[in-house]
Amino acid sequence: MSLKEKLQSLNKSKNDTKIDWEKKKTDWQTEIDKTLNETKEWFQQYINSELFRVVEIEKSITEEYLGTYNVKQLEYEFGTFRLVFEPMGRNILGASGRIDIYLRGNKTDKYLLVLLETEDGTSKWFLSSFKDKTKRMEFNKTNMEKLIEDWIDQNTI
Repeated sequence: MSLKEKLQSLNKSKNDTKIDWEKKKTDWQTEIDKTLNETKEWFQQYINSELFRVVEIEKSITEEYLGTYNVKQLEYEFGTFRLVFEPMGRNILGASGRIDIYLRGNKTDKYLLVLLETEDGTSKWFLSSFKDKTKRMEFNKTNMEKLIEDWIDQNTI
């Protein structure tokens, strides 16, 4: 096969695998909403008893291929703290999306909520320490409550 034929073959295969970026963006926005709403369900008892106050903020993100789009950022106020769930983007190296979780004013101790593909082809969220990337755990109510407890302990006298 000549170079020209090889290049034509590569170009054809590239065109055959067009990516629907609009669908990826819409799916990502839906995934963010679903995940943030799930945290509200986890913390509903704290919200109902007014131990948590929920603040929703619209955030604009600009990414290559996806353009500029809006997502929801969720924050929980409790005591003097504000726990932030800040979506960072869909096109993340090694993941299918990322949401940063941190206490406002303390981004150095943040966790990355990363959406990873599993072996069965589905996606699952994992919490990963920004300081120690080997420290990864499943994103669930128990682990999230433990993380909040640790942050409160570290940031109170």
